[in-house]
Amino acid sequence: MFSHRYSHWFAGILGSYSFLNIYFLDGDRLFAVAIEPFALFILILALTFSVWGLNRLIEKRIAGHDLSTHPLIFQFGISVIGVLVLSFISSHATGLILSGPYSFTWQNFLLTTAFTSRINLFLNCINAIYFFNQKLHEKAFESEKLKTLTIEAKLESVNSQLNPHFFFNNLSTLSVLIHQDIHLADQYLQKLSEIYRYILKNKGNELISLAEEIDFLKKYLELLTIRFEDSLRFSLDLKNPSFEKLIPPAVLQLLVENVVKHNFFTKKKPLEVSITSDGFFLKIHNKKQPKTVVDFSSGIGLQNISDRYRFLNSSIRIEDEPGHFLVELPLIDDKTLTSSRRRATSTSTN
Repeated sequence: MFSHRYSHWFAGILGSYSFLNIYFLDGDRLFAVAIEPFALFILILALTFSVWGLNRLIEKRIAGHDLSTHPLIFQFGISVIGVLVLSFISSHATGLILSGPYSFTWQNFLLTTAFTSRINLFLNCINAIYFFNQKLHEKAFESEKLKTLTIEAKLESVNSQLNPHFFFNNLSTLSVLIHQDIHLADQYLQKLSEIYRYILKNKGNELISLAEEIDFLKKYLELLTIRFEDSLRFSLDLKNPSFEKLIPPAVLQLLVENVVKHNFFTKKKPLEVSITSDGFFLKIHNKKQPKTVVDFSSGIGLQNISDRYRFLNSSIRIEDEPGHFLVELPLIDDKTLTSSRRRATSTSTN
């Protein structure tokens, strides 16, 4: 506290208050007899600033040192000794300047010591409050930082599930295409590499723009077209303001993959999937045509998306009815993000 840039103002206010208290209330004395007001004011200010300066010097001297006792206790102990010396010097100095009844006597010395000790005690109490308040803020900052690091670690763990989940599901398809049509397999591989590059690029990002996610989804739909031709039909109906909103990366791919995994579809009985947005929510809807035997599932798809939104203090809505299946995703507004997340998002999109 004593090294704070405004602490000298506090010392001045304390000195002025002490003067008014002694002058008007007449409850305290610096000498055995009364003293002229102006001289009393100057003396009180001098003593107050001297005590403040003494503590400031002690604070600077012990800063950065590894003390065996608490720094506040050590500082107060040293300042008590310093105040005794200061009072002794002050009593002799005022005696030389004012002489007469203001000369050095044990009574004048004890009265001056009593005053400077109260000033010193008060300043050290304020310093203790300031010290523990600073420590409280530091602990709160450290706690918030640790919480952020923990969330980031969990998010990274969740995001890491995307890569093997997506990659290995497509290897089997590529293997089949290689034996059926080499040219088509080559196209599939090229598009797969573009999609996988996108996933790797955004692996560490919490959010990306919906426009970027839709571009990625279209590339993924091209893969599905190569694989299933006209058996799958997709419709997109998105309002323009929606493209400015944010969404966790690759969630649409996971949802479409989930639809493909749990439903059957043929050219005679195609599966229609609609993706719509009203500017606040994104809805993925499909008519249910459940498979009799569902492909092996690791179960991380919808849970993965739910976890990622939970890290954003939001949640998804799932509507699983006998005739249809719908997932509603909140679109994140950049204005609602914290400054750290806004910087991270803007960095990732540049």
